[in-house]
Amino acid sequence: MRNNKGFTLIELLVVVAIIGILAAVGVVAYNGYTSSAQKNATTTLHSQTVKYIMAELQKCNLEGDSGKAFGSTASAGNCGSLTGSGGASNAVSAAVGNSSDKNPYSKGAGLVDSTAVVKGQVSLAGSGKTITVKTCIADTCTDTGNTLEETINIE
Repeated sequence: MRNNKGFTLIELLVVVAIIGILAAVGVVAYNGYTSSAQKNATTTLHSQTVKYIMAELQKCNLEGDSGKAFGSTASAGNCGSLTGSGGASNAVSAAVGNSSDKNPYSKGAGLVDSTAVVKGQVSLAGSGKTITVKTCIADTCTDTGNTLEETINIE
């Protein structure tokens, strides 16, 4: 009389095959979730940057030229340099310098002073009294459906 206690080789292979199939489905789903999360994080970074710049410029409107914006530690404030005719480039430099945001795709800088658009990065460009905020949320940055763009005018 034989008393076998254990699994046959076929039973073990079936279990391994099922685990392999579940792992393959999980990896595909995980990659989709991370891609979607990166796009959402980039979109959020863009909108928060626009709101932040507008709020800091509003501080200057309320406090005048002696006010402080973008984390300024200057005793006289920095609003005088932000509201003048060349204030946009000064505001961009101040916003980028005060930012600790990261690119969701590469973990590099999230905000840059540039006209070039890189996936996951918010590009700020200042000219005169106009700040342009551009962001690419997907691989093809030349496609208008993958970019966000807003213009902020300094009063």
